[in-house]
Amino acid sequence: MVVEVETLEKRFNGKIAVSSVSFEVKEGDIFVLVGPNGAGKTTTLRCLCGEIAPDSGRVRVFGSSPFRVKDRIAVLEESRTTLSKLKPSQYEELWQLLYPRWSSRLFRDLILHFKVDEEKPVSSFSAGMRTLFFLSLTLASGAGLLLLDEPTQGIDVEKKTEMLSIFKELEGRTVVISTHQLDEVEWVADSFAIISEGRTVYADSLAHAKETHRVTRPSELSDEDRVLFSFDDGTVLVETRRDIGRYPSFVEIGTAYLKRSAKLSLI
Repeated sequence: MVVEVETLEKRFNGKIAVSSVSFEVKEGDIFVLVGPNGAGKTTTLRCLCGEIAPDSGRVRVFGSSPFRVKDRIAVLEESRTTLSKLKPSQYEELWQLLYPRWSSRLFRDLILHFKVDEEKPVSSFSAGMRTLFFLSLTLASGAGLLLLDEPTQGIDVEKKTEMLSIFKELEGRTVVISTHQLDEVEWVADSFAIISEGRTVYADSLAHAKETHRVTRPSELSDEDRVLFSFDDGTVLVETRRDIGRYPSFVEIGTAYLKRSAKLSLI
């Protein structure tokens, strides 16, 4: 496993940000950490890249502490914080120093493709262009593990589709994406974890999740089926081994587990 997270817990000023997050990511997989804003996704990624240390639990990257393998991890931060007045070429110089497998050719291809203005400081870019620029840096790093926090934030639908396609075409990289957009999981994920209020509520491969869930009518149910959620149209999401109803979309699976988790937390 490239990434191993076991019962991760992190607090800030006594307040719990992450209380029980667990998942694994295989080499070469695209893994999506999905949940609402405030669920603990960014905190989890910060622990994965070694920016902060967990209060308890276990985090391993490439079989080691993240602090020891930082040159093998590249991060697209949600904040997209820029260094004052630096232009794209100056960022390139910095990243070349950080990453021994840096690819100037790939970086140049990407910023040309995304029409990045190299004469302007990055701080002057629009939110969407900042995302595309920092994504270009991250992809060109040559790092084996890419941590992408809300990578489609601020970009239009056309660029979003294009970007997600780029992720699927990466070879020899392991990618962890955090997002609150459930539909993005369907597009790119090999595996995923749904987190809510700092806890993992469901983690699986996308293929296995679809194989073991169905959307069906209550009249088709038997004692073998585990009802997880009732939708407004009268159908239910069930965990089952039987071939009933239809296969669900990930949006339906994610919605069901998140709403179910929210109801259970109120009990």
